[in-house]
Amino acid sequence: MISQTIMFKHLYQNPPAAIAFAEGSKVSDEDLKEALKHFEKFYEEIFIELSNYGELKELCVVDNLGDHLIGNVYARFNDEVSASKAFNALAGKYYHSNLVEEEYCPIVKIKDARCRKFEEGTCQRGAFCNFLHLKEVNRSLIKSLKDEMYENHPEYKKNRINNFNKMKQRNHEHSSSDSSLDRYDNYTRKKIIKRWNEDFQVEKKIEEKKKKMAQAKIDLAIIEQKLRNKKKYDEDEKNKNYRNIKREEIYEDSDETISKGDLK
Repeated sequence: MISQTIMFKHLYQNPPAAIAFAEGSKVSDEDLKEALKHFEKFYEEIFIELSNYGELKELCVVDNLGDHLIGNVYARFNDEVSASKAFNALAGKYYHSNLVEEEYCPIVKIKDARCRKFEEGTCQRGAFCNFLHLKEVNRSLIKSLKDEMYENHPEYKKNRINNFNKMKQRNHEHSSSDSSLDRYDNYTRKKIIKRWNEDFQVEKKIEEKKKKMAQAKIDLAIIEQKLRNKKKYDEDEKNKNYRNIKREEIYEDSDETISKGDLK
């Protein structure tokens, strides 16, 4: 399924200071400044690269430390065509010696999947929460990057103006058709208005259904991720128990060997 949003798995390599800070450890101001510079440099590089394939609406990097979320980058384009171009162009490419892992994401708006408690400073799960803890990006940096995007790609703004004009034209045509009702008798006008209302209700139901489907996809993705986490946890516990059993067997064998040696 092609989506406007692409998830790049583990693309951002957090510096040690950023990981320590996310875990709640005390980090010096100097180390935090260096970590921030590291992140902003990365953010700028990725934004400029992705904007070459289409108008970029959102670019977010997570602050989570869970195995399935750490270093994930989410990019939402203005349309599915741009997202597809970026996806195909970056497939098999490397970023700083790391293979780019990407997949289409069902999230309509990235910030809809964010952890609101994290933003309020009340998230009890910390960096291992399953909802997105988004790294804060300086607004002036985002503005300068978007300005640069529109400067390098004036066609993005032109397409936006064209889309706006088309929408304005549709609204004008609709309002013009309203005034043309004067040509009809009362009975016909009522029928036309009734049909418009029915069409409006149908469109409204379709939009509501789309929103519910999008939310259902997000919920399903979260559930699937939780199941994968549980499966990994169970496997880790199983391997841990297996290693403990083997270790105990080794100790028992060594004790038995020592005892036999004493007998001799």
